[in-house]
Amino acid sequence: MGMKQPMVVVGDEWGLHPTSVQHLTRRLVQTRPVLYANTFCHRRPSWSRDDASRAWAKLRLWFSSNGNTHHGVSSNLHFCSPVSIPFLPVGPIRSWNKRQLIGGLREQIKVNNFENPILFVALPFGAEAVGRLGERLLIYYVMDQYSAMPNVYADYLEELEQAMLSQADLIFVTSRNLLQEKNGSKTPAVLLPHGVDFEHFHSAVQPLGEVPEELRDLPRPILGFHGVLAPWVDTEILERVCQAFSEASIVLIGPEWIDFPVSKGLPNLHRLGMRTYAELPRYAAHFDVGLIPFRQDRLTAYVNPLKLLEYLALGLPVVSTPLPDLAPYANVLYQASTPDDFVDQVKVALQDREPKRREQRFALAAEESWEARVSTLEGYIEGALRERKSS
Repeated sequence: MGMKQPMVVVGDEWGLHPTSVQHLTRRLVQTRPVLYANTFCHRRPSWSRDDASRAWAKLRLWFSSNGNTHHGVSSNLHFCSPVSIPFLPVGPIRSWNKRQLIGGLREQIKVNNFENPILFVALPFGAEAVGRLGERLLIYYVMDQYSAMPNVYADYLEELEQAMLSQADLIFVTSRNLLQEKNGSKTPAVLLPHGVDFEHFHSAVQPLGEVPEELRDLPRPILGFHGVLAPWVDTEILERVCQAFSEASIVLIGPEWIDFPVSKGLPNLHRLGMRTYAELPRYAAHFDVGLIPFRQDRLTAYVNPLKLLEYLALGLPVVSTPLPDLAPYANVLYQASTPDDFVDQVKVALQDREPKRREQRFALAAEESWEARVSTLEGYIEGALRERKSS
């Protein structure tokens, strides 16, 4: 069977942290060529080491011949890394950013013979290229309430999103609250929740591998979190857990994208920093409880936490703050709204050791694969293309 219609994906920075658009892309390239544009959700730059290092990495990609390659993924996957000026996107700055995106994509479309591609936009910035790439179909994939993210240019993102909602042929959202608000002019939104690479995580506990060196000498139990350390993580809850479980180890794995204001005077808090996606399961497999201590605000009301299914694929009991999209998993996780309640639920979770409960968690995660999500996505794409051809 030949390759399907080429696709251009406007997503977040590849490899910085595995996100749902990257998981989908890794599977889409099995049946179609994909050109992936590394972009980001425009926010006000800060004078932090993190922002400086990310800006330098982007410039190196732009000037490097490697900016359009990424080894070890797929020969069907190509990259474009347009450089954007991260200041208020008005006037000449917006024009520059738009030219860089469109010009970079057009060049790679020509080089790779991606005539009349499907345009798959996973960040609002992609709206700047709509109608300029000869696209056959426009898809908008909504992972978050983008305008509610910290330090972003909210009015600009709202303008871009309205353009996407008015023009998209297909709209997919990752949470139920997004489903209520992101219907388009041409099409209603379709719920496409996060999936999980079940075997990638499950294989780390079947059988359980050797304890990584950084965890080997830590006092048990290990209460763990993996993900981006950013303002939507509730540091008050984390600090309360550290204090309440002073004999335990609280382990945080993930990049710190924005200065993370958790107290440095907590001797049992261990920040391991970034680990690759390949390494992550062998670390998280040795957690005793998986934590999702998210704040409860306008941003997290739209969040479907990617890490939940990864914890479940490892068989971990999970404690989370209440989030709307956790309702289907109420039987296999513990939820708490306040720091003290969160501590109480961690105590209960630590006693959740029955093999039957562990198997229940495995079974739930196994049903939610990324392959199943891509199958759903491809079904809608093929239907939309058939409808366009017959009209």
